[in-house]
Amino acid sequence: MNTHYLKRHANFTTAEQLDRATELHMLQHNDSLTISDVQVLDTIRRHSKEHGAAHLPYSTIEAEIGRSNITVRRAIRKLVELKIIQKVHYIQPVMQGLGANIYVILPYGLVVDG
Repeated sequence: MNTHYLKRHANFTTAEQLDRATELHMLQHNDSLTISDVQVLDTIRRHSKEHGAAHLPYSTIEAEIGRSNITVRRAIRKLVELKIIQKVHYIQPVMQGLGANIYVILPYGLVVDG
């Protein structure tokens, strides 16, 4: 799969920066994150290492953490609300329909609109 398009969403230039921002987000929100939330965030982080963002269907996250679709969706919604990640809707170039979302871990302390 060609993943060059993910780099335009990247907020970090190194995997270490990505890891550090994730760690700081988890420390700040430690009291409000469930085990499932942390597992979803870690899956997004791992898949973001190479290109700075992750293009993941819900089913991939579900399989990797062993949780249901509704649990994954709930965790993603919470991570977006806490401004830990950004969810980018992806339109498939060929079929012009919605594809799997792109997930971007946000820099720690960044204020994002929308």
